[in-house]
Amino acid sequence: MIAGVLWASGCAGVNSSAVGSGELPEGTHSTPSPSPPEGVAAPIYLMLVGEIAGQRGQFDVALDHYLQLLRAVHDARVAERATQIALYVKDTGKALEAASLWSELDAKNLPAHRINAMLEIKAGNTDKAAEELAWLVELKDPELENTLIELVKWLEGELPRDQGLKVMEDLTAAHPRLAELHLAYALLASNKDVLMTARAEVEKALALRPKWARAQMLKAQLLMQSGDSNGARAALQAALKSEPNNSRLALLYAQFLAKVGDLKKAEQELNRIVEKDRGNHDARFALASIWLESGQLERARSEFQALSGDARWQAQADFSLGLIEARQGHTENALRQFDRVGQGPLEFDARFNGISSLISLGRYDEARMRLAAVREKYPAEKIRLYLLESEMLVKAKQTAVAYALLGDALKEEPGQVDLLYSRALVAEQLGELQVLETDLRAVLEKKPGDPAALNALGFSLAEHRLDRLDEAEGYIKQALAARPGDPAVLDSYGWVLYRKGQPELALTYLRKAYKLFQDPEIAAHLGEVLWETGRRTEARKIWAEGMKKNPQQDDMQRIGQKYPDAFRGDIK
Repeated sequence: MIAGVLWASGCAGVNSSAVGSGELPEGTHSTPSPSPPEGVAAPIYLMLVGEIAGQRGQFDVALDHYLQLLRAVHDARVAERATQIALYVKDTGKALEAASLWSELDAKNLPAHRINAMLEIKAGNTDKAAEELAWLVELKDPELENTLIELVKWLEGELPRDQGLKVMEDLTAAHPRLAELHLAYALLASNKDVLMTARAEVEKALALRPKWARAQMLKAQLLMQSGDSNGARAALQAALKSEPNNSRLALLYAQFLAKVGDLKKAEQELNRIVEKDRGNHDARFALASIWLESGQLERARSEFQALSGDARWQAQADFSLGLIEARQGHTENALRQFDRVGQGPLEFDARFNGISSLISLGRYDEARMRLAAVREKYPAEKIRLYLLESEMLVKAKQTAVAYALLGDALKEEPGQVDLLYSRALVAEQLGELQVLETDLRAVLEKKPGDPAALNALGFSLAEHRLDRLDEAEGYIKQALAARPGDPAVLDSYGWVLYRKGQPELALTYLRKAYKLFQDPEIAAHLGEVLWETGRRTEARKIWAEGMKKNPQQDDMQRIGQKYPDAFRGDIK
């Protein structure tokens, strides 16, 4: 129900002598006629029917009667009432009719001009909207800035990019001295990734209001987007100088410092905010997040536990507590924390991390059940989930199941490159070399020059096809040109050189790869070339390091079987 009774003096505000004339009486107070002119409903009758219909939830009926009443009497209070009902039932056409009269009849009414400005823009009447904005400026509307921000939200959600920007361009042309309007235009352009326009408009806003903190904040964000962190820092510091007690601004500055990697300075700024106001949970959460990022896990845990009692922060706090438990190796506790996160923006990440925890615990069947449920709920994330499940199955030595799963996924998403790449790697483990080559070539058709696919194809040929070593070297060379410092590619190139009978040159690349990344697979390759070239002490040392990292790794298992003498006795 919109309201029970119109207003105590409502009847006195409706002059029935104006019925049918469409105009208010000028300087006369006629006695109401006991019966309306033929064919025209009496104003009081229209008002009563409208009110009763509203009380019964028949809002369309109420609106029709109030509009009839408004057309008859041109009363500002009736216009306001009709506008409210029309907005409630989302009839913007009738709302505009009522609001236009409302702002005309009560020219000093700020809500009337605000609402009418929005409705005129929705109707495409930019000129009339500009007139309403002029009234808001003249009346010194304290909510003008927020009104324009709401306008930006509507334009962003309801109009195509270029059409929304054109509305703001026309409005700023009509009011070139209105700083709030330039800022609103800049905000819309920023949200639409039209950054040159956004930067130009925010500078116009600052030219009109040089110490405006909100404009300085937007300027800083735009500078950050363009990679100018020094300019962003200067803009934020200037804003803080203008408004040193603005906690929201101080928080933004601290977040900026964290984003550019200055965690120590960010921590200092946040501590200052929290010391002034322990009730600033935004700052407390940001501070706890910095502690988490910098490895101060117990301090972070204490703060997140305190924030978890606040409904607003509970989900984020529980998720962060899960990350802390996972980092500390408390996988069961991490799983419990991730499972505490309910519906909301963090739900998918929590489910994904919970599944990862189950995989770490070796609870593969339960993980697969959850993966199926999450795939159904989040179809947009199914590729990522299929890849996680296939990795889990390979880890669980269920390689054939992983291969079948990826095949099913590719039936749903034919030609999806991540699925093709993953199936190629699994196919190699099963000896399905033709599938491997076919899938990797399909990836390269869609992503020509992709270094990961080139490296995988080249390495596979070097490993399994001694008659195609020149071809393998060619693929790996292309990958190396794209990623000269990638240890995986350096390892592959060293390995193909060894297979081609160039062990000394191979060692150059294998040593460089191992220096960059002490991975068991690289250790296996480097150790084998060292062993075969007579450097057996060094080979034993490298293999020992690989075994220490992961004795179950396939390449280390192969080395153990191929060179059993290397593992007899102490390795020095």
